Order: sequence, then C-alpha cells, then structure tokens
Amino acid sequence: MAVENEKRLNDCSAYPDQTTSSYVLPWKSNASHRIWRTSDHFRRGNGGVGLYAIDIEMPTGTEVVTSREGVVIAVRDNFYDGNGKEPQENYILIQHDDGTIARYLRLTHRGVLVKVGHQVAQGQVIGLSGNTGETGGPHLHFDVQQCGPNLPPNDNALPCGQTLPVTFRNTRPHACGLVPSQVYRAEKDPALQRRAP
Repeated sequence: MAVENEKRLNDCSAYPDQTTSSYVLPWKSNASHRIWRTSDHFRRGNGGVGLYAIDIEMPTGTEVVTSREGVVIAVRDNFYDGNGKEPQENYILIQHDDGTIARYLRLTHRGVLVKVGHQVAQGQVIGLSGNTGETGGPHLHFDVQQCGPNLPPNDNALPCGQTLPVTFRNTRPHACGLVPSQVYRAEKDPALQRRAP
C-alpha cells in the first residue's frame, strides 16, 4: 500500500494545471515559507487519506489567508499551543462551491478570525498559525478533502476524508505539487488585485 501511495503522490498527471488553479498559497503575498513532508502515518496510512496534505513551517501567530473562496463550515480555537495531544488542534474548515473542503489546522489558541457561516474571499486573512495538537513544531497543516465536513475524531474517514492534489497559481512552477523542504514565495496574484475595491 505504501508503494502504491508513493506512486500516486508522484503522478504529475493527477495535479491540476497550475496556471488555471483555483488556489493561492495560504499565506500573505511577498512572504515565503518552507514546506514540510507530512508524517508518514498520515500520508501513507488509512488508504493514503492524507497523501496530498502539506505542512507549512510557520511561526506561531503568522497570518493565514483563504486559499480559495468559500463558506466557513467549522471552526475551533480553544486548545493551547504546545499541548502535544491529538486530536486537540485548532482549525478552520471552508467549503468550496464544488463541495470540496479546505482544512487549515494547528492554528494558535484564539487564532480563528472568522465564524461559521461567513463567506470568505480568496486571500482574506482568516486566522493565525500555531502549534496545537501533536506536532513537531509550529506550522500550518493544509489540505483539501473530497467532501465533508469531517470533524474530529473522524476527520480523516473515507471516502470524504480523501485529500486531493492541489497546485497554487501564485508561486513558482510545481507541476507535481509543492516539494517538501523547498521554500515557496507567495507572489501577488493578478486575479486578486483585479477584485480589490
């Protein structure tokens, strides 16, 4: 199963065309962050449910922005940073118009800046990164799930919990997804600039 999942992860044809991607990096323009590889048990276990998830090295308190517009369907921010307990992470879940769910996890205590039911625009600041749950240090966990909402303790249940391959149109080329240990800069997105009032 692990070998099969690794083949899926490296199949570039599974990733959407970056130039027409619906997503931007989930941090502010002109900032750069390093990508971590998600833990093997999450990436490879449970049928590869977390195969396309990414962890982004981010100091606690860094502003997190909406990668794709949608409606906030779940939030939690009552857990403290450094608690080291799973599934005690803070999060924001946003549903897109095609039914997919973007998950922004590991947010800091009281770091959620939106409420359930809010319509959020792409690039809007929605929260502050943190270090909640069982982590190896401060970071933002980002993934897009097939459907949902998938709330703890069943947040990775199949089939809805299956993560989807994503590319981001506002950074350097990455036809096979963001590469672990590489640093990516969020460039100003022309589409976002045209929408600004």
